[in-house]
Amino acid sequence: MQRTPRTLLLCGLTALSVSCKKPADPLAEQRAVCTGLEQQHQLRPGLSVDECARKLKETADLNDPARKAAELADRIVRLATQGRAAEKVELRDAQDSLQGLGRPAVAPAMFRLQGTQDPVARIALARVLVGICGADCAERKLDCIVPALLEGTSDDVPPEARREAELGLYHCTGEQFGDDARAWRKWWSDRSAQASR
Repeated sequence: MQRTPRTLLLCGLTALSVSCKKPADPLAEQRAVCTGLEQQHQLRPGLSVDECARKLKETADLNDPARKAAELADRIVRLATQGRAAEKVELRDAQDSLQGLGRPAVAPAMFRLQGTQDPVARIALARVLVGICGADCAERKLDCIVPALLEGTSDDVPPEARREAELGLYHCTGEQFGDDARAWRKWWSDRSAQASR
């Protein structure tokens, strides 16, 4: 098919109109609420609809547990990798706060656990996940607890923490690999591969 200048012009205009569409308004929902308040004369005097919408969005974002969890997980990694003694209390507080969020903290913590190579940060996140997912063993839900416990089997972990992680793995899975970290990791890798088929 031969394209005429008119066809090319129409194609160009069509492509331009598609690419120039405005993105969705991220404040549309909040703007509608604020517009309703304004129409009912309940909007604080001097507060514009746009400012009201931004404030509502900020409040919603601050109260989003997944967002809080991601911020806390990032903070834990930062504090753990810095490793200064003065920050240990701050690290423990961040871990407690993340664990306090419960299930919404699992995905962000697991994401950061998988994304960092620092062993201290990995252990710090794993402790939080063990605290959140510990009860999963009874229901044989292993996707959170096993990766967290596996972090405790690394060579750079103190022997008492290693033994605790190995006992946790044994009680949770019924598998008997003792102190063979490689065997535990291979078992989990094989199991995960089978589950994804």
